[in-house]
Amino acid sequence: MRKYRAGISMVCAAMLAIGAVGCSGGGDSREGERGGSETAGKQSEAKPPEPIEIVLYGGQSNWTPEMFDALYGNAIKKKFPHITPKLIPNSSVPLDQLITAGTPFDLMLVTPSGTRRMVLDYNLETDLTEMIQASKFDLNRFDKTIIDTQRDIAKGGLYGLPAFTQFQVLFYNRTLFDKFGVAYPKAGMTYDELYDTAVKLSRLEGGIKYYGLGTNILWQYRTSQLPVELVNPKTNKSVFDDKVKTIFDNWVRFFTVPGFEATDRMAKGSDLENMFFKDQTLAMYPHYTNVARRLPDTEVLNWDVAPMPSYKEAPGIASSVDPYYLYVMSTSKHKQAAFEVAAYLTSQEVQIELAKEGFTPAINTPEVQAAFGQNNKNYKGKNIAAFFPDKFAAAPPFSPYYAIADTSIQAVFAEVVTGKKDVNTALREAEATSNKRIEEQIATTGTK
Repeated sequence: MRKYRAGISMVCAAMLAIGAVGCSGGGDSREGERGGSETAGKQSEAKPPEPIEIVLYGGQSNWTPEMFDALYGNAIKKKFPHITPKLIPNSSVPLDQLITAGTPFDLMLVTPSGTRRMVLDYNLETDLTEMIQASKFDLNRFDKTIIDTQRDIAKGGLYGLPAFTQFQVLFYNRTLFDKFGVAYPKAGMTYDELYDTAVKLSRLEGGIKYYGLGTNILWQYRTSQLPVELVNPKTNKSVFDDKVKTIFDNWVRFFTVPGFEATDRMAKGSDLENMFFKDQTLAMYPHYTNVARRLPDTEVLNWDVAPMPSYKEAPGIASSVDPYYLYVMSTSKHKQAAFEVAAYLTSQEVQIELAKEGFTPAINTPEVQAAFGQNNKNYKGKNIAAFFPDKFAAAPPFSPYYAIADTSIQAVFAEVVTGKKDVNTALREAEATSNKRIEEQIATTGTK
């Protein structure tokens, strides 16, 4: 990954108020601002907030302390002088060890797919509804699907605020398209047209085997453009129906282009990053938006991006969003302050700075969109519009056992691609495996 510049400028002047967030009374970070006289004289004598430390655990991010300071830490210190922000990278200590040791932390970055195992299984969730209402925090700044997902997770409440997002787009290697005289992918393509393009790019040239397209099937279910329910949240049962099969069949064909069948490792997603980033033998790679931040320099990999093609059942619909939420921990001693920090990190000024680095922002204003990729030369001349689609698909119904279901599908996907099983048998076995593992998980945790 490209090393982040510690000198990223965070424009943190008090140009944007988040309702009353960051300046309201109440909460452990504002004890010195309560109960004072309304007169100007006594207000000036009010005791300043007590210094505190707000600790963020990396969760599902791969942030280093340097990245955290550049993207968040310096901005937090400027906005809240009494708060010392700190990151505990997930690479330094696993979550279970952190909890066993009793190490305090206040916030954690987690996606929906990681919410059960990293938040709910440890009872770390905090409903932010009252703090949101008291501060008049405006949730309308976010795409509705992002908030709907969190409402679904929290059964009507809100456990976290979106920090940034990611979703599926189609990365492609311009050099390979030029080399083989194939037209670049474009907006409005169907999957049938994409398949035809993949066939044209799958060939043996100069003793090197080139593949048209590869992707991780997990991503295609987690952010599917079609409404798909891998686990019924009411029954906690998997039923892999015709919609599940439609997605499965669609992607199998890209891995079984005649004469260029994928290996088991490719079908499981293991070799694809090296094939696209390093070896440049993979022409197209549907992937999450934020992977663009760590692509090799443009001089090394001449890449661009296009919107994902459409299923005929959902024309013009982008994949669903996979947000990174800032969860406020139930064990935090500074919940109000943690909420104020999380709320500030969704402000336009901070989102602009994240967008400059190439993070897909949680809010989409013209100012944020205009800033996208400014600090990364690899975005120059790229199809930035693909990172800001008009309409996202709705997220699948949240189930704490969703990850069990989609990993069961991933396992049999490779068996179908390599000719070991037919699709119907594979999906039937994956459904049975998923239900067995869900039952075991419920028996172990005692939760439903």
